[in-house]
Amino acid sequence: MRGEGEVPLPLRGMDSLVSLALSLASVTLYPEGALYTYTGVLSAHRGYTQVVWLGLPPQANPQSVRVSVPPTAGGYVVQTAVEPYSPAWHAEPPDLSALRRQIDSLEGVVTRLADRLRILALQESTLTQNLRLGGEESAVSPEQVERYLALLERQLSRLLAERFPLQKQHRALADTLARWKKRYEGRLAGLSQSRAALYFTYWSPQREVVPVRVELLAPTASWRLQYRIRAVPTAGQLRIQRWATLSNHSGEDWKGIPLTLSTAQPSRSAEMPPFVPWYVDFAEVYPLGRYFRLQKAVSPSGEGAAEAASAGDELAAPPPLPAIQEQVLSRTYELGPQTVLAGQQTTLFFLREDTLPAAFHFFVNAPAAQKAYLRAALLLEALGLWEQAPARIEVEGQEVGTLTWPPQLTEDTLWLDLGSADRVQVRRTESLNRRETRLASSTLHHRFAYTLRISHTYPAPIRLTVWDRLPVSRHADIKVEADDLAGGTLDPQTGKVRWDLTLEPGQTWERTFRFTVKYPKGKPISGL
Repeated sequence: MRGEGEVPLPLRGMDSLVSLALSLASVTLYPEGALYTYTGVLSAHRGYTQVVWLGLPPQANPQSVRVSVPPTAGGYVVQTAVEPYSPAWHAEPPDLSALRRQIDSLEGVVTRLADRLRILALQESTLTQNLRLGGEESAVSPEQVERYLALLERQLSRLLAERFPLQKQHRALADTLARWKKRYEGRLAGLSQSRAALYFTYWSPQREVVPVRVELLAPTASWRLQYRIRAVPTAGQLRIQRWATLSNHSGEDWKGIPLTLSTAQPSRSAEMPPFVPWYVDFAEVYPLGRYFRLQKAVSPSGEGAAEAASAGDELAAPPPLPAIQEQVLSRTYELGPQTVLAGQQTTLFFLREDTLPAAFHFFVNAPAAQKAYLRAALLLEALGLWEQAPARIEVEGQEVGTLTWPPQLTEDTLWLDLGSADRVQVRRTESLNRRETRLASSTLHHRFAYTLRISHTYPAPIRLTVWDRLPVSRHADIKVEADDLAGGTLDPQTGKVRWDLTLEPGQTWERTFRFTVKYPKGKPISGL
């Protein structure tokens, strides 16, 4: 709170700066960046206290830095500034020195293991060569040779038993040493690179200890949502799991830091675009000189332009927003304290699992593929419950493909494609393809017949929709006549023949449909 009367401006040229130590308190990750929250304690003087924080991340957006104190504090933050500086250091920080000592110690262990492995490799080569010779050139008895070879085999077995664990340990320690060296070199380079410091002035009517909170946005971390959809046709359900993939490129390990995932996008503009009317009028042709004079009269520098702009502003006023919105603007996931190491690797977190009722149906597009494809019909309410992200599909424990969830609505039913089903056998054969003509007729009759045969190995009945087709004529002289559709229904516009059926376990469905294409003799026809 302010003291009585007018508060004077902070004095310039103050030679004392209070260095503030802050620690990372929480991280909120967005799809295109992260919000870092640092907290610490400031020992403020009476009057003005100039504070500097040298731990500002180099990639932080200066315009996003916010300094705040709790409402119970006696003073307030007068001004803040982010200014670049190049740190000058003469000795390694204690944590970096400790890391270097660990690297030196581990490097010695790795070197000793490498030396021991080289010795074992030489011994193995010697024993293998002696076994290959087998004592053939020696003047000893065969019994002595056999005892000597048995001794060599025992020594070789003990050598191999010692070498394999050492190789595994050497690889693990070498990988750890490489990661530590990379972290050390990154910290060492970061100490000398140009960065920014946060300066702010705090005014207080008394000496006090104030909690300080600093928030900033940086593009050094992000997260991506992905789905894993498991179809359970026997239960009529879709089990949709949400997973989050986190990446931390900040150069700082998060150990026990509370993490929050948000689908919001702070960098996206929140302003609604103005409404622009669509005008239609008759075109007028002006002589060239008159056209230029008219353009000059309505140029942006004239008074007519100002009146037109004011009228446009009145038309562009957005309508009031509705009082109730069914769809939320963003969703957040509280993960609690987590550990995410900095680097190129990503960390996967399970968020939640939802179960949706679904009606499963098999579709056979016989002319395109002799396979049955499983699709799930969902409620339309499923569109408003999810953020768009890639999804992996599993059916009966097997991965069948990927798609983008939620699917786009193209029909009155929300269909989810789940891939082809190997347990449904489909066969389509051409049983008739014959041309017929009469001597007194000028029309050629081209007769076709196709046989469809479908069976399955599921223990329960399945519902299928089978599609086939008849040609569609694009000329009045070409006639297509359906002779026998075998119980199917025909769409004359597309030529689609459709059968809806239910197959019991062990049942086989077989149909033969026939049609005739009539066209004039002597005229070539395409498409058959």
